[in-house]
Amino acid sequence: MTQRMMRREFLTASGLGAAALLLGGTAMAAPSPEALRGLVEIDQNLFLGINRGGDPAKRSVLEKKHAPVIEAPATVKAGEPFAVTVTVAEILHPMGAAHYIEGIELFAGNEPAGRIRFSADLSLPQATFHLKLAKGVTLVARQYCNLHGLWESRLDLKVT
Repeated sequence: MTQRMMRREFLTASGLGAAALLLGGTAMAAPSPEALRGLVEIDQNLFLGINRGGDPAKRSVLEKKHAPVIEAPATVKAGEPFAVTVTVAEILHPMGAAHYIEGIELFAGNEPAGRIRFSADLSLPQATFHLKLAKGVTLVARQYCNLHGLWESRLDLKVT
């Protein structure tokens, strides 16, 4: 067996271990992530949380550099196109090889409305999407920073 365990083997072994514990096996401590480092190939997206900017008046510098800003009309007419611009943060996020935004996703409620990927050294982390809606929804913008994870912002939109 190779020194690196593949994700599927890891999940299978973890599931079997959990099942054994549930069926009355002896309790044992789960290995720490540090103990598994180098032995197991772990998909980091399994442990990914979603960061959301807090109160706009009390945002930290990290929040100001990462929470997406959604610009859209307060009210739109049903069936008529309109633009939604998503900018990554109040303070322009760096876009270098070591620290960058991978892309932006926009959802209208639970429906995907658009997605754009960025190049680290070539792109600015901003995108404009063109939508037309039949009813009011919450717009959800998500962006992923290679160092600081997934960030999300929401904006309620009225449709008349």
